[in-house]
Amino acid sequence: MTENWHQNLKNKNREELIAAAKELFMKQSFLKVNIKDVCHVAGVSRVTFYKHFQSMNELIFEVQMEILESMTEFVRRAPSAEMNGKQMLTSMLDAWIDYAWQHPDYIKFILLFDLHYEAYDSNQELKEQYKNFVSREKEQHFLIDALEAGIQDGSLKSDAEPLKTAHFIFTSMMGLLQKMSLASKEDWNSEFQDVQIANRFVGMLIQYLSPESD
Repeated sequence: MTENWHQNLKNKNREELIAAAKELFMKQSFLKVNIKDVCHVAGVSRVTFYKHFQSMNELIFEVQMEILESMTEFVRRAPSAEMNGKQMLTSMLDAWIDYAWQHPDYIKFILLFDLHYEAYDSNQELKEQYKNFVSREKEQHFLIDALEAGIQDGSLKSDAEPLKTAHFIFTSMMGLLQKMSLASKEDWNSEFQDVQIANRFVGMLIQYLSPESD
């Protein structure tokens, strides 16, 4: 029981540090946040911090991976069981836009992370860990099931290559959504326009992937 209590406390402290870092990163650039700031918000000591993370870079990488997992899981849950592949893919892309609308700061964080990733003063082991994470996500892409289902049931083109198409959609969608995330909160017209552009892109993409007889 004592061992379980200590393990639960350890897990709780780790979760609190990640939550505190995420909260701070959403308010300002992660380049301006330090360990003292994170510990203060999490309500733990620096000693506790170093029990879980060797550096701020490691924590930044952890937040990036958690946000990506949160985003992909949100999109993955969108389709319902009775949908065909085309409907599944459409609902997932619509959900993706909805996620970006709800969490523009998360999308902006991903952008900032990508821009500064190569410049991080982090050890090679950490970079390798993130590289492996990205590789796993690419090979088990969250759009694959919808694309394969569409090809199988005939609602999507038979010659669409699921993995390559999934990668293309991810790159294109993230570019659009990251631009959308940069819109000022005071400029609602611009935000709505960006959402309309994203919706239009989804429509064009689905039309392109649909069989010519549609």
